[in-house]
Amino acid sequence: MTAMIIVAALMAIVLVLFLGFEAWARYSRPGRDLQLASAELIPVDLEAFENLVDPEEERYLRMNLSAREFRGVQRGRIRAAKMYVAALSQNAAVLVSVGQSARSNANPEVGAVGQEIVHRAIRLRIWCLFSLLRMDAAFLFPGQLSPSNAIASQYMLVTYMAAKLPSRAAA
Repeated sequence: MTAMIIVAALMAIVLVLFLGFEAWARYSRPGRDLQLASAELIPVDLEAFENLVDPEEERYLRMNLSAREFRGVQRGRIRAAKMYVAALSQNAAVLVSVGQSARSNANPEVGAVGQEIVHRAIRLRIWCLFSLLRMDAAFLFPGQLSPSNAIASQYMLVTYMAAKLPSRAAA
């Protein structure tokens, strides 16, 4: 059992490193314009996502559905939440590139904001990975585990920071 956990942890680390390298290779082209990067963002309805992972909503469903119905509904909610998290992860990769471009700006304030965006977007991408793993476990045990809704607030923060950059700051 312990060996399986170690192997799973090593696989997760390799996956995180691969995703980070992939995002760097795909989005670290110099001179990317913020408008071009924002066009690559996948629209995400955060309110709908937060509803899917809301513990109060889950309690309501648990109380008003039979155990079998609840498991079926909860698995559907988890599937949908996983699609949202995958989109958030992809958007975090785009935001890494926005931050990298802003980081190299001549204005030190813009550079500092760019550095912060890079750190937060990478952290968000890692959270997305772990959230997807947790949702996979919750899919197997829908009555025992629930997805987390902490990702949405982190995503809103990093997108707000990127949106406040001047439109040509990252060019």
